[in-house]
Amino acid sequence: MPDHDTIVAIGTAAGESALGVVRLSGPLSSKIMERLFVPAAPNASLIPRVAHHGRVRDPASSRVIDEVLVCFFPSPASYTGEDVLEISGHGSMVALRLIVDVCRGLGARMAEPGEFTKRAFLNGKLSLDEAEAVADVISAQSDASLHAAQQHLSGAFAAAVEDLRSRITHLMAHVEASLDFPDDEIEAIGGTQLASQVHGIADTVSGILDTFQHGRILREGLNLVLAGPPNAGKSSLLNALLRYERALVTPIPGTTRDTVEESLLIKGIPVKAIDTAGLRVSDDLVERLGVERARKRMQEADIVILVLDMSEDLCPETEEFLMNALPREPAKILCLNKMDLPRRRGENADTREFAAVVPTSALMGEGINLLEAAVADVVSAATPQRGEEMLIVARLRHRELLEAAKGSLVQALKAMSTGAPLDCVSIDLRDAFNSLGQISGGDGTEDLLDAIFSEFCIGK
Repeated sequence: MPDHDTIVAIGTAAGESALGVVRLSGPLSSKIMERLFVPAAPNASLIPRVAHHGRVRDPASSRVIDEVLVCFFPSPASYTGEDVLEISGHGSMVALRLIVDVCRGLGARMAEPGEFTKRAFLNGKLSLDEAEAVADVISAQSDASLHAAQQHLSGAFAAAVEDLRSRITHLMAHVEASLDFPDDEIEAIGGTQLASQVHGIADTVSGILDTFQHGRILREGLNLVLAGPPNAGKSSLLNALLRYERALVTPIPGTTRDTVEESLLIKGIPVKAIDTAGLRVSDDLVERLGVERARKRMQEADIVILVLDMSEDLCPETEEFLMNALPREPAKILCLNKMDLPRRRGENADTREFAAVVPTSALMGEGINLLEAAVADVVSAATPQRGEEMLIVARLRHRELLEAAKGSLVQALKAMSTGAPLDCVSIDLRDAFNSLGQISGGDGTEDLLDAIFSEFCIGK
């Protein structure tokens, strides 16, 4: 059950702004409003869910803190399901903190990160996946990631999961009825029909799981690693992608010794671009550490852009070292940089393992749009194409539970194919049902809830 104390927090971002909001939730919200709010209109009746103009004062000193609008939302028709008070004032952090201090003096306590949304979940106002979507909406980095988060917040994902559970419930009812009343005239599902329906549910789960990689990129950003030999123009390329000078650029090979990371959008895709140390054999300890770090980042990448200098041929030793350093798994794009200089690099290089080959001049800004398009094409090629309203899984917790449900469904199919007793099939179906239920918060442990809501900002 939720706590019965009253919590308070600033609900808007830190810093100066036109407006700022202090939010309270809990049984003391109404009494605190009566103590600190003075309506502009004498003897005004404070109607719930209507904004009222007035001033907030410290009841201990009668000092006016700010001119505000207040709105009171009685339970249960509020965000948290409790009495909620929202105080909208000027965006002065000093004034907002003073209001919070007064509320605390009147019996409220500071809210923990995500506690307002946690209370909404505990009071049945949101499912757990919808509560997680609140955090994803707040942290969305692009239109696409915002749209995906809004889908979850609207309940579309929860509805899809509940439909899967409903289909499994239907099958469990028939299987368990056959077990409990084998001699009664109960309509039974034949073995072939049962297997077909379990297959259908498993296929639906697989289709949702296929969206995880794309969803993770939308939520966390695409890991885009710029790799290559020293002085190929990786840092210049990062600056060109960012449209400003972020990385230090010199004609001295080996200038970049550590990774340089920056966030940007490429064709609407949130990207974390990582410039790395030049890849080559070296006796310098610091440079070797930089190379090892570069290789580690390449292993973790979604896309590796191999940057080569078109105006220079690589020595065989460096070329061999470079090819051995490239990981097999991530998609790779070959960027032939410095196209503004006379070409010396041969044209017989093997480019079959690269998704695209793009000539650029980072210094002149040429070919950058083509490189961005190549990145977008790689992401698009890996994205399941099922229409604009495709449900997307973006959280690892959801993927793990969907995989657990799919595993149980596959186990049920194996049990049926080997002629195992229906008891075994029933257990596997129930396991799948329970795994899906945990997505919306069924059987959620306190530790799990604490971990999820700790990701939120204070005041949400």
